[in-house]
Amino acid sequence: MIPTLTGRTDDPDRLMRGLEELGWTVREKGDRLVAISPAGQQVEANRETGELRITGRGEGTAARTLVKLAVKLGAEVELEGLSSEDRRPLVYGPVPSRRLGTSLGIDLPRGMCTHDCEYCSVGVSRRVSPHERFTVDPVAVREELSETLRRCDPDAVTFAGVGEPTLCANLREIAEEIRPLVEGVGAEVVLLTNSTWVSECADVVDVAVASLDCAREDLYRTINRPHPDMSLEHLVEELSQCDPGDVVVEVLLCRVGKITNADPDHLRELADLLGSIGLERVQLNTVARPPARGRAEPVGRDELLVARRTLESCGLEVSVYR
Repeated sequence: MIPTLTGRTDDPDRLMRGLEELGWTVREKGDRLVAISPAGQQVEANRETGELRITGRGEGTAARTLVKLAVKLGAEVELEGLSSEDRRPLVYGPVPSRRLGTSLGIDLPRGMCTHDCEYCSVGVSRRVSPHERFTVDPVAVREELSETLRRCDPDAVTFAGVGEPTLCANLREIAEEIRPLVEGVGAEVVLLTNSTWVSECADVVDVAVASLDCAREDLYRTINRPHPDMSLEHLVEELSQCDPGDVVVEVLLCRVGKITNADPDHLRELADLLGSIGLERVQLNTVARPPARGRAEPVGRDELLVARRTLESCGLEVSVYR
């Protein structure tokens, strides 16, 4: 008999977008949404009634993932004894990644971000000031990661997910706590960040992939939709404090109405800005999934190639992911 758990949610569409962001495959079947994890668990959600059904081996792990994701998205989930009051750190995956190989993710709690980007495919539950921070028990993260590593062999363990990891004020301590586990399986510790407090922890991970999409404040406000307490100047200051060998800058090119950050003149400004703070490595990409609440559209392949040539002509080392 196939193991099964049942329950209910108040926002099936948002939950499924969140699962897709975590590497699940999501399909639409009439009034139902079906998500399948990389490990084979399946979650069905009825769009009309909110009823949930989880099947497959490891259904308990899938249930905990769903509950923790609901906390971060501000949704409600009830599943046979579990509820969205469960706030343990979220270890998810493994997820196949073009950049990282097989990646196991750590999604620290709260669903908070300093941005509400036009291109974000999940949509955070709260856009917050960079000074609204939280802490997470490093031992709890290590224990959950240790349990998960018994079942998989990732190439990377990545701080990522729903929200901004560097808002966790003790992220550095957590990275140090998990490093022996990660090194023990021959993997790397990776940070995906919007650069809010990247200088605090870039040197304690193997790779910090830090976003900087814009070189102009007006573009930054339009595309990244930051909290009023955030500024482009703050991000540049944070990046300037990092060792260039610790950071790869991620630039997502997109179009919002008639506005784009893919214009060659803007890209030359961005290259000059990065050069002024000693950063030379760039990863270019564009919108890959439908935005949750934004209007961003992807740029075309030709525009990505032009952008690459433009940045390379300014002396940057550029990789393209799409």
